Amino acid sequence: MLIKKIGAVSTALVVLAGASVPSYAAEQVNPASYATKAEAKLKNNALKSEVESPIKLVNGSFEEPQIATSELITDASNIPGWNTTAADNMIEIQRLYDGKSAADGEQWAELNANMVGALYQDIDTTPGSKIRWKVSHRGRYGIDTAEVRFGKPGEDLELMATMATDKDAWKEYQGTYTIPEGQTTTRFEFKSIASADGNLGAGNLLDNIVFSSPSNLVVTDAYDKASIPKGKQAKYNVNIANNGGMQAGDINLEIPLPATLKYVPSSVTINGTTTSDVTYNDATHTLSVHLNQIADGTTTTVGIGVEGLTETNAAHISTSIEYHDLGFTDTTYTANSTGANIAVTSNTAPVITADDVTVKKGTSFNPMAGVTASDAEDGNLTSSISVTANDVDTSVEGTYHVTYSVTDSDGNTTTKTITVTVSSNNAPVITAADKTLKKGASFDPMAGVTASDTEDGNVTGNVTVTANDVDTSAVGTYHVTYSVTDSDGNTTTKTITVTVTSNDVPVITASDKTLKKGASFDPMAGVSASDTEDGNLTNSVSVTANDVDTSAVGTYHVTYSVTDSDGNTTTKTITVTVTSNDPPVIVASDQTIKKGKAFDVMAGVSASDLEDGDVTGGITVTANDVDTNTVGTYHVTYSVTDSDGNTTTKTITVTITSNDAPTFTTSDVYLKVGDTFNPYTGITASDTEDGDLTDRIDIESSDVDMTQAGTYAVEYSVTDSDNNTTKITRHVYVRTNDKPVIHASDQTFKAGASFDPLAGMSASDTEDGDITANVTITANDVDANQAGTYHVTYSVTDSDDNTTTKTIIITVLTNEKPVITATDITQKAHRSVDPMVGVTASDLEDGDLTANIKIIANDINIDVPGEYHVTYSVLDSDGNETEKTITVTILSNDAPVIHGQDVTFKAGKAFDPMAGVTASDTEDGDITSTIEITANDVNPDVAGVYHVTYSVTDSDGNTTEATYTVTVLTNEKPVIHATDQTLAYGQAFDSMAGVTAEDLEDGDLTGSIKIIANDVNPLQAGIYHVTYSVTDADGNETQITITVIVGAQPVNPVIPADPIIPADPETPMHVTPAPVQVADPIISSISDPVQELPKTGDTENTAQVITVGGLLAMLGALFLRRKK
Repeated sequence: MLIKKIGAVSTALVVLAGASVPSYAAEQVNPASYATKAEAKLKNNALKSEVESPIKLVNGSFEEPQIATSELITDASNIPGWNTTAADNMIEIQRLYDGKSAADGEQWAELNANMVGALYQDIDTTPGSKIRWKVSHRGRYGIDTAEVRFGKPGEDLELMATMATDKDAWKEYQGTYTIPEGQTTTRFEFKSIASADGNLGAGNLLDNIVFSSPSNLVVTDAYDKASIPKGKQAKYNVNIANNGGMQAGDINLEIPLPATLKYVPSSVTINGTTTSDVTYNDATHTLSVHLNQIADGTTTTVGIGVEGLTETNAAHISTSIEYHDLGFTDTTYTANSTGANIAVTSNTAPVITADDVTVKKGTSFNPMAGVTASDAEDGNLTSSISVTANDVDTSVEGTYHVTYSVTDSDGNTTTKTITVTVSSNNAPVITAADKTLKKGASFDPMAGVTASDTEDGNVTGNVTVTANDVDTSAVGTYHVTYSVTDSDGNTTTKTITVTVTSNDVPVITASDKTLKKGASFDPMAGVSASDTEDGNLTNSVSVTANDVDTSAVGTYHVTYSVTDSDGNTTTKTITVTVTSNDPPVIVASDQTIKKGKAFDVMAGVSASDLEDGDVTGGITVTANDVDTNTVGTYHVTYSVTDSDGNTTTKTITVTITSNDAPTFTTSDVYLKVGDTFNPYTGITASDTEDGDLTDRIDIESSDVDMTQAGTYAVEYSVTDSDNNTTKITRHVYVRTNDKPVIHASDQTFKAGASFDPLAGMSASDTEDGDITANVTITANDVDANQAGTYHVTYSVTDSDDNTTTKTIIITVLTNEKPVITATDITQKAHRSVDPMVGVTASDLEDGDLTANIKIIANDINIDVPGEYHVTYSVLDSDGNETEKTITVTILSNDAPVIHGQDVTFKAGKAFDPMAGVTASDTEDGDITSTIEITANDVNPDVAGVYHVTYSVTDSDGNTTEATYTVTVLTNEKPVIHATDQTLAYGQAFDSMAGVTAEDLEDGDLTGSIKIIANDVNPLQAGIYHVTYSVTDADGNETQITITVIVGAQPVNPVIPADPIIPADPETPMHVTPAPVQVADPIISSISDPVQELPKTGDTENTAQVITVGGLLAMLGALFLRRKK
C-alpha cells in the first residue's frame, strides 16, 4: 500500500497548467446548497413526521468512486457516505489488490489508510427501530482484528462484535440493533484492534456493509383487462414494492385461482422475463412462485397468464407473500394484496344465414341479397359481413361459389359458402342405354328411358319411339330411336342398340391340385368361370363342398358351382392330394475311438425323408474338430435338406481315449533263507483306461526257493480291456550274510533335464534287507546342463559293517528343439499354392525331420486377395515340439491408387506439385517415384483456381490418373478499426470498446487483437496512447495507435461560512477549465496550511491566490510516498 503525503489540492495543479478558475465574486449559488448538516437533519425529521423513511447507510460496498488502479488513498469527502477519525482524514479504497477480490462488487476499503483511526457513518435513525447490520471482514497479511460499535455520536459506543479474520477469505459478521430512546443519529463505526504484522495503520479489510431497517414489501395486483370471453386469456399482474431499507430475499408467492379461471402453463414472467421457478398444484388450483430477492427501493412485477373457464361477473384472485431480509432468516414476514376481479363472458361465434341460388344465364346476381349475420353477444352483424370469394359469371352456365365471412367483437370468425348455379336454355336430354336380351325374352322399349330439360325439368312423359325393329325370337342386333321436344321447341333424338343373344350354360375351369402337408390352400386359386352371354362369371363361382385338411396327408375333393343370368347351373369337382412335409431324419450315434485309430466321419451315418426316401447322399458335415492323435472330446455336426427345403442338423460326440498298455508298480524283494515269500505282496498294476488292475495280475512263472540262498525270478503278466498285455520280471534275493549290494545303473539324459543321483538307486543286504536310506554319495561331478560324461560314486554299510561302493557313469546329451525352415509366400490370385514347397525340418539329435512335418492350420483361399496363414508342426524323438506359422499373401491385380488432396495457399508462396502426393499398388507397394505430372497450369503468384493432373502405372500395366484443384488466394494484411477518445476525469476506460479487426482471408479477427501499449490513467489528466496489434493466419501483422485525452479534475470551490454580499455585484462569469496532463493519479487533500480563500466582495487579486495555491501543490508533490 502506498502512503502519500499530500501537499496541495488538485486545484493548484490546474493553475500550474495555466487553466482559469471561476471568480468567487461572480459565483451564483443556490442558498439551499449551503444548508448545514443540522438543517438537513431538521428537514429529514420533518419529512419523517409524515412518512418514515427507511434507515440505510450509503456506499456499503465502497463501489463509489470507481477506481481504475489497484488502490486509491483520498480525502473522506471523496468517498460517499464514509468518514474517518484519522487526523489526515484519508480513506483507502482497494481493487484487485494483492491478488484479492471483493466480497461484493469490485472494491473494498482498508480500515486505516495512513494512520490509526475509526471508519464510520452517522445515520439518521428513528428511536425504537430495529436495524439489521452485517459486514464482510478479512485480514491483509494474516489474522486482523477490528471492533464493530454502534451508538450516539460523541458518546461511548456499544461494542456489537469483535471480528478476527485471516487473510485467505472474507468472513461475514451480522446482527440486529434496536435504536435506543432519544437516539435520532446513530454512528456505525469500525475500529482497528490488531493486525497480523503489528501495524494498526494497515490491514482490516471491509466490504459489503449493511446497516438498514428491514425490508418492507407492499403488494398490489391488477388484471390487464376488465373482462375476457370464455376461452380467452388475460394477465394477472402482482406488483411487489420494497419500501424498506434493505433487500428482501427468499420470497414465496401463493396465488390461489378460482374455479372460473385456469392457469396458463409456462406463462409466469418476472419483470417481463419468463421464469421456470414456478409450481402449480392442480388439486388446490394454487400457483407458487419463488423470487430470489427484491432490492430496496425497487418494484418487481410478476405476471401470470389466466384463461376464462366459465362465465362470471367477478373472477377474484389475491396474492399472499412470505419473505425474509436478505441474508437473515430469523424472521419471516408476510404481505397480502387486496385482490383483483375480472369478468368472464360467453364467447359464441356469429351465425351467417345464406342459401344456395339458381339464376338463368345472362341475368344479374347480387351476392348480398337475402344474406344476414347475427351474434349472441353483438346482435345483428349483417353490416359486418364481407365477401371473401366470388367466382360467379352469369354469362356462362355452370356452378359457382360465394364465400362470406364475419367476425364478432371477441375475434370469433365465421365463414359460409353457398352454391350459385347459372342455368342455360339447352335442348332436352334423353337418357337411354343399349340393351342385351336373351332370345325369347320380352322387350319394353320404354323401360329405363327418361328425358330431362334444364328449364322444364323431367320431360320423360313427352318421349316418343320413332323407330323400333327389335325381334326377340331371333338372335341379332336391332335399334330403337326415341324423340322428345321441350317447351322451347328444342327437339332431341337418340338411338340405342338392342342385342338378342343365345342361352348356353356356363363353363367352370378348375384342375386337380397336390399340396404339401401344412401348406395353405385357397380353393379359389386358379378357378374361373365363363358364359357365352354373361362373359366372365368367376366372381359368381361358389364352393359347395370342400373336405380338404392340409394338416393331414390324404386325398380330398372340392366341388364348385356357378349359375348364369339365365339360371343355367354348372358344377365341377377336383381332387386335392395332401402329401407329407416332414423334415428328413439323420441317424448317427456318438462314438468312442482309441487314440491313433482311424476315424471315418460318415461311417454308420444315414438320412431318410418321408417324401424323398434315402437322402444319405445329401448329408454334409458342417463341423468336425476330431483329432484322433489327441485324447479328448470332439464333435461332428451333420446337415441334410430334403426337396421341400426342410433342413435337419445333428451333432454327435466323438471321444478319443488313450490306448496305453497297463503298467506295474513293484520292486525287487530281499529276503533271508527261511523267510516267507508272498509273490502278490508289494506289486500293483494299473491302466489309463481301466484304472486299478492289481486283481488281474497273473504269475506266469516263479522259481523262488526260500530254503536256499540265491537269486530267483517271478514273472508277472496283466491284460487290460483293450487286450494290451504287460509282463514284468521281479527278482527275489534270498541271501545269507553277504555284503550289501548297491543297485544303480549308468544313466543317459538330455542336457537341461533334472538329475537326482538317488533316483532309481537302491541298496539291499541279505540280512538287513533294504538299506537304501543308508547310502551315501562319496563323489559326484555331474553338471546336468552341460553335455559330457560324469561319475557318481555311492557307498553303503550293512549292520555287519560290510561296506560296498559303486560308481556309475552319467552321460549328459544335448537336447535342442527341432527347427522348421519355411518362408512367407506371396502369390497372385487364382494360382495354386503348395504349402510344403521349400519347407524342411531338422533336429540336432534326430537329423532330418522333414518327413515328420504336419500342417496343423491352413486358411488359404487363392481366389480371394488377402493375407492367410499356414502353421507347421514337427516333433523330435525327445518329444520336443516346434511350431512355425508363415504368411501367405494372395495379391489381386488392382490398379494403383494416387493419394493426394486439393491445395489452397496464399499468392507468392512456393508450390511443389509433388508435395504430399503418393502412389501405392496392392502388388508393387509404394510407387510414388513413378508418378508423372501430365498437366499443370498453376501460377503461384496470381490468385485463381488451377489444376494438376497426375498419372502412374504399375508393373501389371494398370494406369491411374487423378486431378486435384489448386486454389491460390490473395494475401492482404488485416485491418484494425479504432478511433481516438476523449474521457472526462475519472470516467471508466475500456480499451477494447468499439475496437474491431478484420482480414480479407480470415474474416473477423477482433478476438485476436492484442494491446501492446496502454498508459491511460482516467484519474490523471493528460494525453495518452493505446497501441493495438493483430496478426492474421498468414503472419501478416498490423498495428495502430489511438490517442486518449483525459480531462482535468473538476474543482469544487470553498464556500465562505459568512459570505459578504457585494453592494454592486458583477455579472457572473463562468470559465471552463481546459484539459491538462496531471503528474499523479492520486486524489489528495491539503495537509499543509492553506491561505484562506477570499470572500465574496473581497478586492484581493485572485491571481495571487491561484499562484500561492500552485506553489503549495508543487511543494506537496515533493513529499509523496507509498505506505508499506
